[in-house]
Amino acid sequence: MILKNKIILFLILFFLLFSTLYYFINNIKNRSVVNEEKYYLLEKNTSQKKILSQLKSKEIYISRLNWLLASLFHENSFIPKAGEYIIPKNFSVFEIQNIFQKGETLTRNFTLVEGSTALELERKILDNPYLTGEIKKLKEGIYKPDTYFFKYGYPRNKLLKQMEKAQEKFLYNVWKEKPKNFILKNKNELLILASIIQKESSKLEDSKLVASVFINRLKKKMKLQSDVTLAFGFKVNGQKITRKMLNSKNPFNTYQFHGLPPTPISYPGKNALNSLKHIKKTDYLYFVSDGNGGHRFSKTYNSHKKNIKLWKNK
Repeated sequence: MILKNKIILFLILFFLLFSTLYYFINNIKNRSVVNEEKYYLLEKNTSQKKILSQLKSKEIYISRLNWLLASLFHENSFIPKAGEYIIPKNFSVFEIQNIFQKGETLTRNFTLVEGSTALELERKILDNPYLTGEIKKLKEGIYKPDTYFFKYGYPRNKLLKQMEKAQEKFLYNVWKEKPKNFILKNKNELLILASIIQKESSKLEDSKLVASVFINRLKKKMKLQSDVTLAFGFKVNGQKITRKMLNSKNPFNTYQFHGLPPTPISYPGKNALNSLKHIKKTDYLYFVSDGNGGHRFSKTYNSHKKNIKLWKNK
């Protein structure tokens, strides 16, 4: 009888222990503690106590006991990784710890728009709160317009290096396929002319015709006479070009000086660079806006003047 009672007592205690353990495991692994998706920034060297306090401020309530017990169920020691996290709705304590443990942080993106200038890029990259560190003075043309992905705290200079390498690679491939007897002497001249084409036109077919005009002019030793180089030299993007500007000795005044300006004037994209890879053969020497995002092209100055009238009457 005594033995029987002991067995019954043991079974009851075992059942209670098992039930309690099951409750805690289920509570930790399956019970939701997140009512709605939350953003959370986990800084480096944040203590476990502070993590719980920060989560509480976001209405994610987790007891220290549950947090400790959950940490015991990971394959390796629970060491949360710093970064930005999106904690999904209905996540349990264990699931929250799991994304912290694996470092499943939010990925940010940074886009350099085609035709941007160094000044615009500098403002944009310094204003980005998710990047860190100082940068040196930026050069025109050397960074590839594209979208780049990074994690919180990524150094600005590393992102710039990534953009520079991407532009170098693309420029190398374009230069490798340059036409025979190419009038441009090196990749820097290619970059300069592409940057001008980029500012004149962003459409591929239109860019090819713009490129042909500039190449034809260079071959004939004509001045490029590009408004966009003059606008860059005077930092008056989008403003009207004045007679005083046209007569100036600004090094970017291609109405006064032959050949290319001293540096690129923007960050050229794929279309602008590719327009110089296989030059479209034309006899065009002039172009003017058609008022619809494209251009009208002409072989003679008289035809060009007629196109200007059409543009003014648009």
